[in-house]
Amino acid sequence: MRKSPPKTPLLALLRMLDDAERAAFAADAGTTVSYLYALASCQRKSAGSTLALAIERASQRLNKKTKGSTPVVCMQQLATMCPVCT
Repeated sequence: MRKSPPKTPLLALLRMLDDAERAAFAADAGTTVSYLYALASCQRKSAGSTLALAIERASQRLNKKTKGSTPVVCMQQLATMCPVCT
């Protein structure tokens, strides 16, 4: 069991879902679960605008489907959730 809190909003969302739900969420966003985890753990640069919008819209649909029990991850959160290295 994980003891550390999720470091990003996207990671928090992914941890709330089971394997099938994660796969469906990734497909709805037009990407893979692996890529979502790479973004969520800041192993990749922030998502491009098209993918960020798709993730936001997929999280909105999931939020509606779960009657508000899952968070909406907005584009701004996706763009700023990882620290910028200089």
